Amino acid sequence: MRRGAIVLALALGWAARPGALPAQQAQEPGAAALPDTVFSQPPLSPGGAFFRSLVLPGWAQAELGHEARGAFYFFAEAFSLFMVARTVQRLSHAERTLPEDSDVVSSRKQQREDWIALAVFWAFFSAADAWFSCSASRSGRRWAPKERPC
Repeated sequence: MRRGAIVLALALGWAARPGALPAQQAQEPGAAALPDTVFSQPPLSPGGAFFRSLVLPGWAQAELGHEARGAFYFFAEAFSLFMVARTVQRLSHAERTLPEDSDVVSSRKQQREDWIALAVFWAFFSAADAWFSCSASRSGRRWAPKERPC
């Protein structure tokens, strides 16, 4: 019984073996080879990448293969918008329970403005990063800061 199972496993393994792969086959003498490139064209234009990341921060970065950066921008924007909503809720509560000229009300208004400014900043920073990433990948060069002599 055991010997039959081993023979069956070997026969199935032999039958399921892969055939010759295309890279292992000999090419025809007249066949044109595709150029070997290190950098491929990005799927987006720089303007399209800018617009996508302006609409939804991190979208273009994820599309270009920079998933970690895209996730960072998405969560930074989501957190900023959450804090805008939370501050608006706290401001409305303070306006209902405290006088209009209270320090708490003016502080809440300032916090709301700060969180809105931060949310706008993350949206535009994400869009600018997407534009730069797409432009740099289209040129075929990797960007690196220049070293300055001390």
